[in-house]
Amino acid sequence: EGLTGKNEALSRELARYQESGVEFTEKLNRELYEKYFGQQESRKLLREISQEAGRLLKEFLEKVASSDEATEEYAGRLKQYLIRLERVSQEPGELKGLLQDLVLDTRKMEKVTSDLRQELQRARDQSDQLKRMLQSAQREATRDVLTGLYNRRHLEEKLRSLYQEFLQKNLPFSLILLDIDHFKRINDTYGHTVGDGVLEFIGGTLKGMVKGRDIPARYGGEEFAILLPLTNREGACVLAENIRKEISFKNLRIKNSQERIGVVTVSLGVAQVTEQDTPETLVERADRALYLAKVSGRNQVKSERDLESEGSLSEETGSTGSMLEGNRAPAKDLERRAPS
Repeated sequence: EGLTGKNEALSRELARYQESGVEFTEKLNRELYEKYFGQQESRKLLREISQEAGRLLKEFLEKVASSDEATEEYAGRLKQYLIRLERVSQEPGELKGLLQDLVLDTRKMEKVTSDLRQELQRARDQSDQLKRMLQSAQREATRDVLTGLYNRRHLEEKLRSLYQEFLQKNLPFSLILLDIDHFKRINDTYGHTVGDGVLEFIGGTLKGMVKGRDIPARYGGEEFAILLPLTNREGACVLAENIRKEISFKNLRIKNSQERIGVVTVSLGVAQVTEQDTPETLVERADRALYLAKVSGRNQVKSERDLESEGSLSEETGSTGSMLEGNRAPAKDLERRAPS
């Protein structure tokens, strides 16, 4: 669909990769598939689980109904035996016949209840299996395959939810965007497998530092995002700076060869939601702050406040502010032409 132009967003991303000379690895293909088609697959799997659960429930209800009929019939037979017992003579043969019939019917009933117990256990086992499949499907629908962080789709859903809470209850929240500095150089120098390892390292660092209600996600490529409910810009900047330091303090090596990669750094942009925002404009401001961090030297944190200062400086010096505009794609897609 990307090659034929049916999926415009996918077409743009493919074109960008081709322009930058990125190698189309199996990992990249899988990530693109997850990004643009993963939701369809998740919905399909959920439909299949729902249909299987419905079939299992219907089948078990039929077994229960059949058992109920057998139980009702058995109760009726017992009443008949009581009546016969009251009328039976003291002849041993007649009493023996009655007891034989009673034993036979009782064994039939035992068989029915035994079958029902087995069906109940089978239903429990299948229900547990469906539950595990559902948990797996839910995880795959919300998680990034490589890093284990939340994926972009989940982050955007949470962003819309937090935005609605902000409108209704005036609950603040902030957004951090993080981009790995010189990531293309890492891929070009050490290969995409090592590049994937760096992404996993960043993901692991975020999982270790972002706790509770906060939502860390891989936003795409070498870019990550963190949603921070009930957090203002100052609190978000503190966390962003702590993350930057934690990552920059580590010297990375390739496990197998022990070849030294060295220090990997990140640039981060921070924005807090305002009454004038939409989810898209909030992302755009965090994106512009991230861009400013990149062009200001990388390995630093910038926020919307820095954007305001930069704008004032541009006005005083007569600058056109091209550093923050230039040839950039729409920020809502984060298709930046900024330095890596």
